[in-house]
Amino acid sequence: MFSQQGHFTLGHSTAAISGLVTRAENNKALGIDSFMLDPKEIKKMLPEIDITDHPRFPIHGALYHPPGGIIRHDAVVWAYARGADRKGVQIHQMTEVQDILVENGKATGVVTNRGTINCNTVISVVAGWSSEVCKKVNVKLPFVTHPLQALVTQSYKPWLHHVVVSGTLHIYLSQTDRGEIVCGNGIDTYPHYGMRSTLGFLEGYAAHVLELFPVLHNVAVQRQWAGLCDMTPDYSPIISPIDEIEGFYVNGGWGTYGFKASPASGYNTAEMVANGKAPEMIEPFRYNRFAENRLVGEKAAASVGS
Repeated sequence: MFSQQGHFTLGHSTAAISGLVTRAENNKALGIDSFMLDPKEIKKMLPEIDITDHPRFPIHGALYHPPGGIIRHDAVVWAYARGADRKGVQIHQMTEVQDILVENGKATGVVTNRGTINCNTVISVVAGWSSEVCKKVNVKLPFVTHPLQALVTQSYKPWLHHVVVSGTLHIYLSQTDRGEIVCGNGIDTYPHYGMRSTLGFLEGYAAHVLELFPVLHNVAVQRQWAGLCDMTPDYSPIISPIDEIEGFYVNGGWGTYGFKASPASGYNTAEMVANGKAPEMIEPFRYNRFAENRLVGEKAAASVGS
C-alpha cells in the first residue's frame, strides 16, 4: 500500500513564518511532534517542490508534523456506521428531514419524506445545513454556510509521499494509494448553498499549485466537486443544548476541520444528551457564548479553511 507520512504547512512570508514558529512552539509544549524546516530541508524531503525566488510567493520555511498523513474518510464513516448498526442504531439513508415538531417548548418528533418519527430528543449534526435545520424550530444561530471545492487528478506513479498545505496560497494536495492527486483550497469567499464546481476555483488552484510544483503542468483533472461548510464568527463549533427548546441539541459550525474532531466531538455530544447538559470539555462551545462575549478563537485550526 502507498503510505504517506508527514504534513507540511508552508510559509511564504516573514509574518507567516512567525506564526508557524509560534504554532510549532505551542505544539512542542503540548507534547506534539512538530518543528520548523528551512527551504533546503523542505527540498530534500520534497524534491519536486520549487524553493527558488521565481514564484510570486517564494517558500521561506515550513512547519513539519511527522505523524501527519491522510485517511480514507469514507472508510471511517463506513466503520462508524457498522459499529452503530451493531449497537442497534437505525440509519435511514435518502431520508429528508422536512420539519421538527415542537409542543409546549419541547421537541417531540421529526417529519421526514418517509413518515413521522416521534421522539423526545432531536440532535442537529448536519454541517452546512445547520442554520436551515435550526430555522425549523425558530432558533437563529450565527452559522454562515460556504462551499468548499476540491478536485482529483488522474492516477500517476506515486511521488508525493507527504501532505502539503499552504496557508498563504490557501491550497493543499496529497496523493492517494491509487495514485490520484487530491487537491483543494479554502472555502469560497461568499456564502451560499451551491455545490457546483466553478471554473474560477480550477483556474485559481492551478495557478497556485504550479508555483509550488511546476512538474504538475501537464496533469489531467479527473473530476471536481464541492461540499458545504458551516462557519461561526469565532471559527469554533457550537456544541450545545438549546435552552429555548427542551430536547433539542446542536453540533455544528466545524468549518473545514470537523472530521478530525469527530471522535471527541461524538463522545462528548453523547454524554451531553445522556446527562442533559454539556460536559466540562465542551462547555465553552455553548451557543450563547456570542451574546455573552466569550468567544473561542480557533481560526488557525485549518490552515486553508479560513
